Amino acid sequence: MGPKLSRNALIGLAFIASLVMIYFGINFLKGVNVFKKQNQYYAQFDDVSKLLISSPIYVKGYQIGLINKIEMVSDDPMRFSVGLNLSEDIRIPEGSYLEYDLDMFGASTVNLVMGSSNVYVELGDTITGKKMFGLMDGVATVMPKADSILLRVDSLIYTLHKIVANPAWDQSIKGIGNTVEQLSRSSVSLNRMVSSMEKDLPEISKNLASVSSDLKVVSNELSQMDMATTFASIDETVNNLKQLTAKINSDDNSLGLLLNDTKLHDSLNMTIDTATKLLEDIRQNPDRYLTIRVKLF
Repeated sequence: MGPKLSRNALIGLAFIASLVMIYFGINFLKGVNVFKKQNQYYAQFDDVSKLLISSPIYVKGYQIGLINKIEMVSDDPMRFSVGLNLSEDIRIPEGSYLEYDLDMFGASTVNLVMGSSNVYVELGDTITGKKMFGLMDGVATVMPKADSILLRVDSLIYTLHKIVANPAWDQSIKGIGNTVEQLSRSSVSLNRMVSSMEKDLPEISKNLASVSSDLKVVSNELSQMDMATTFASIDETVNNLKQLTAKINSDDNSLGLLLNDTKLHDSLNMTIDTATKLLEDIRQNPDRYLTIRVKLF
């Protein structure tokens, strides 16, 4: 009987040790340190998506505890109570709140934001909970827009494929190639023209310098002229022309009478008329004038 009791005792002790290990293991996984005093608080949330039990709680980057419980306390409106198991002996001021969001890997991060009040909440009290708009939430809202953009990109790629597959595309490419070749030829011709002009530039520069020198000489001569005397001489010439015109228009001189008196004009007309009659009479009666000639000689 002794050995059998010894074996049963060992089995019992192993079973008890296993239960103790399971208990400590479960509490360890829950983040509960059974050897240290824990401070229990609660926070209420409208949404606990992706918030997990055993999620660490931080204050300004320092871990002070874990989430140890999540349960629904109301269904209209829907509210959730989240248990905060704080291992640090920390006092929470009134106005503090618990917030959580999701990192880029989808894990929840919980932060306790301390208030500035001098009054502190009691152990077991409930504080406000907030879910922050995180990166993953932004990705979820952007995904429908990304799908729309991808559809448009796919449509654009399909259109580009049709354009490239069109025979006119090859002709356009050839036309562009011909245009580039013509531009290259024009560039060569332009380079030749520039080279030719560079050869002529010294001669052109000399000619411009000569013209500039001549203009400078003319400018110096003009600046050295006595413009006052020149203008006075011009004024005197104009006055003389005015006096000559006045004398021509007056009747107190021969030239004025010749131009302005009609008697000379009438006399000239009479003389011409008499000469015309005489010539006509000579043509018609030549004997008369020949006879007179004979008598005279």
